[in-house]
Amino acid sequence: MATILVVDNREINRKLLMTLLDYAGYAALEAADAGQALEAVRAAQPDLVIVDVLLPSIDGFELVHQLRSEPEIAQTRVMFYTASYLEAEVRALAESCGVRHVLAKPNEPQIILNTVQRALSEPVAIHSTLPEAEFAQEHERLLIKKLAQIVDELETLKAKLEQRVHDRTAELDIANAHLIELNALKDDFLLITSHDLRSPLGAIQNIAELLLEDTGLSDTARRRLIKNIQELAHRLTELVSRMLDLARLEAGKIELEVIDLRVSDVVRQALDVLRFSASAKNITTRLVVEPGEQLLQADWMKLSQILNNLLTNAIKFTHTGGQVIVTVGPASGGMCVSVADSGLGIPKDQLPYLFEKFRQVHRQGTANERGSGLGLAIVRQLVELHGGSIAVTSELRHGSTFTFHLPANELASSVSA
Repeated sequence: MATILVVDNREINRKLLMTLLDYAGYAALEAADAGQALEAVRAAQPDLVIVDVLLPSIDGFELVHQLRSEPEIAQTRVMFYTASYLEAEVRALAESCGVRHVLAKPNEPQIILNTVQRALSEPVAIHSTLPEAEFAQEHERLLIKKLAQIVDELETLKAKLEQRVHDRTAELDIANAHLIELNALKDDFLLITSHDLRSPLGAIQNIAELLLEDTGLSDTARRRLIKNIQELAHRLTELVSRMLDLARLEAGKIELEVIDLRVSDVVRQALDVLRFSASAKNITTRLVVEPGEQLLQADWMKLSQILNNLLTNAIKFTHTGGQVIVTVGPASGGMCVSVADSGLGIPKDQLPYLFEKFRQVHRQGTANERGSGLGLAIVRQLVELHGGSIAVTSELRHGSTFTFHLPANELASSVSA
């Protein structure tokens, strides 16, 4: 029985592939990012790794590059399964590092299984057909192209928002008020586009030009510049993703897919996803489930997003050796969830504005982590979309506690915003 590792940052994508592979008789493993994937490959020595190219922090190409650099696992077979990287140059770059199969996502189950079978039956080509420097240049050029596409998509979104503002100015008072909010969001997007997006993109272009033109750079200097590009690209990708999420929420385009669930199960999954971030700072995380937990009607993915944002912030603004405690328990008419940390805390005069868009009390985390200023605005919107409410208490230098309440009764807004 062949062992196959599925690497994708979206759980639903991993579960779909793992279910299909399990049905076909394969032993399936999973990883949410490149770091988890490398650990899994070293430990389990899988026969094949199926990788989404668009991963957080380190993309699929860099994952393969790192994998090939370790003799013990260099001969591991890899195939890409992606919805974003399908151009001819992507396939050529993949082929150059021994990845012969780039499959479009989503795809028919039988096509996936046929491709897996072919990949397993083929010998491994571990030596790149491109010199190291040329491969790095092509990889950088591909990243810049993708970032430019993201900026274009954001400009298109801005234009659509402007048109929507223009088209709806003659509607009723309630619609006019909503248009004012959309117009303000458009202005925020324009500001971020001109600075927080274009500035890092310009830096990436400058670094790429230096790498292309200066052939005298040492390997150490070259890798440092490439790492800078990766970090900038990750910041841009996260910012654009959050801006698009907020735009859809503000425009009322987000729909809830409600199921019966236990909030504690969602919390456990969120803590598991972030365990590496917490352990990197030696932060203790703990879940406390009080007696009497009941089933709720909620959207699992949106609730995961709420918890991920709150937990990410808690870890980001907590010093090394601190703690983050999540408490789940029954409350009047539903369930209450609190995320408490021992971190930096928030000044009292900033608490009333904390859930506003682009509001950042601390520009950097305790380990110099950066944020977009959109996470808590998205959290509030998603909590309210579920018919709930959120509040925060904090003491400067002693930590913060974010508490949200979700009703147990049927959602007042049905299943859509």
